[in-house]
Amino acid sequence: MELISNLIYQLGGGIYNLLSFSLIISVIVFVHEYGHYIIAKAYKVKVESFSIGFGPGIFGFYDKSGTRWKLSAIPLGGYVKMLGDNNAASIPIDQQELTEEEKSYSLHTKPRYQKAAIVFAGPFANMIFAIIALTIFFSVVGYYHTPPVIGKVIEGSAAKQAGLLPGDTITQINEHKIKYFEDISRVMMSNPETKIEIKYSRNNEEYSTSLTPLTIEDKDIFGNIIERKTIGITSVNIKELKQSSFLGAVSLSVSETYHTMCLTIKALFQIIVGKRSVNEIGGPIKIAKYSGQSAKKGFIMVLYFMAIISANLAAINLLPIPLLDGGHLFHYIIEAVIRRDLSLKYQKYAATFGASVLFLLMAIAISNDIRHLF
Repeated sequence: MELISNLIYQLGGGIYNLLSFSLIISVIVFVHEYGHYIIAKAYKVKVESFSIGFGPGIFGFYDKSGTRWKLSAIPLGGYVKMLGDNNAASIPIDQQELTEEEKSYSLHTKPRYQKAAIVFAGPFANMIFAIIALTIFFSVVGYYHTPPVIGKVIEGSAAKQAGLLPGDTITQINEHKIKYFEDISRVMMSNPETKIEIKYSRNNEEYSTSLTPLTIEDKDIFGNIIERKTIGITSVNIKELKQSSFLGAVSLSVSETYHTMCLTIKALFQIIVGKRSVNEIGGPIKIAKYSGQSAKKGFIMVLYFMAIISANLAAINLLPIPLLDGGHLFHYIIEAVIRRDLSLKYQKYAATFGASVLFLLMAIAISNDIRHLF
């Protein structure tokens, strides 16, 4: 009986996570695709369809300009298909097949700077969304600008063994300048190296030391057990440092969006070169789990989660992989250099390669998600 109750409970939780995931990812995808859409319309490109999700359509409608707006069955993305596209991945058809009137509204007959602007508008919309969402989050819950001063050194920690003391000011870790205490954890996350070089000041004198961070189990903001690196220090008392000014929230939101995107790209590069494990790649199941957890904590936490996912989506889409927005931008750069369009044959081969890379990454991500469930 207890086993059946547990299964029902897990099933209910899974459905809740799935619904939360579908809603959150649909909003983020809509923002991304609407970025493409609005700039395409500004450059007089005909948009044939605007889909949230892939696969067969669940329902939809046509607007007065002839665009088919629809919600599709698989909530793992979306697309805007424009006149001149052969498919949702924006692989062009032979433009000679179009009438002269159709050519004037085709994406692929527009100047390269216009095509580039349309392509870049998707990731840019996600950046703007992340900044707005984080600004609301920080304005409501407040934020900290904690000085990088050590408040306490944990006994037996790497910092203790390296000779760091309370009152020391951390000024640099490896090549990264430290402005706030929060920068320390950000640098630790982006550097998988086992040994780090720390510069610090004590009594107005500069010192340096090297140490090896320890990996400990901790909990994230949703209560999940995670592994993180630590050197064993805490900050000074921050109770009186909480701020909530609007301009400060905007500035911090821009900074957090930028650092989130940089960390995403850097982590992927480190996985490719073998400095990080492929086990760190998370997929839709993990995102669904976090979607449900954020939804249970209320709208403001959902907003924070959506901001992080939106910034991640912007970063990933700017990678120069065919089928992604960054792949299209890379093609336009090549065309600008060689001063001619790339052949349709090349673009089809590139699309096949890009699809293979993306399917491989998705397979790894889903495999990791399933393994972490058990």
